[in-house]
Amino acid sequence: MKLGHLAVILFAEVAACSGKVALRYRPRRDSVHHYVLTMRYSRDDAPIVASVPRTGQVWTISYTQFGRFTDRRGAGSEVSIQIDSAPDLSPMNGATILAFLDGRGQLQRTEPDTFPGLTHDMVLRLRAIAAAVAPWFPQEPVEPGDGWTVTIPAPLEVLEMSGQDSSQLQLHATLNALQEPVSDRIADVGINGELPTVETRVRTSLGALAARSSGTMIGRYSFSLPRGVMVFEELTVRVTLVTDAPMVGRDTVLSRLVTQTTIRLQ
Repeated sequence: MKLGHLAVILFAEVAACSGKVALRYRPRRDSVHHYVLTMRYSRDDAPIVASVPRTGQVWTISYTQFGRFTDRRGAGSEVSIQIDSAPDLSPMNGATILAFLDGRGQLQRTEPDTFPGLTHDMVLRLRAIAAAVAPWFPQEPVEPGDGWTVTIPAPLEVLEMSGQDSSQLQLHATLNALQEPVSDRIADVGINGELPTVETRVRTSLGALAARSSGTMIGRYSFSLPRGVMVFEELTVRVTLVTDAPMVGRDTVLSRLVTQTTIRLQ
């Protein structure tokens, strides 16, 4: 028996004896899954930031996820995502992005880097959908109640408020439960964390003001372990932008932004 195979068997036996489960990402090759993503967006701005104090919008995007490749040793996987319908973002229709993940479902990268015909905002949304594939599993076996730290791409809200093109943040994940419906095993995982404080500048009617953004990110997801696919995911991001500019006062709120994103397997 090869040493690598022996190590895998011993790892599984130790996990079984301890009552813990090794969560791993094993999407089936040539699998096809259809999803609907709904994003609800609301933003409240101070009068010096915008003439309209409150704005809101809802986007609905239908897309298909294709399993392309899974390493037999569990080292990594590749999936592609095709946008089938985006009524409010029609240039995204037909766009495809590849997501490469390791054996724990951590997103390694996406391809391609450029998307002719799409605005910068649309490209960020496409990459966010690709990132939603990742289940962020821990290295060690876990049981309900166990937690771990995950590193994920910053959500669009943080990038929008900070003016950055990319960023990473750390969240806390907890295995809430292992559900076992007929012919399936679902890992129910909760996630939460504080968004990093980011220093930036904001255009206002008084000129550009130094500001800082902060917030929270809370949600949960359900992942089918035998099928290797995300079943449900919901995420709420709250971001507040404040300034200490002398002309407006300490900790003056410039903007509050809330987004609620839900992804459902059809």
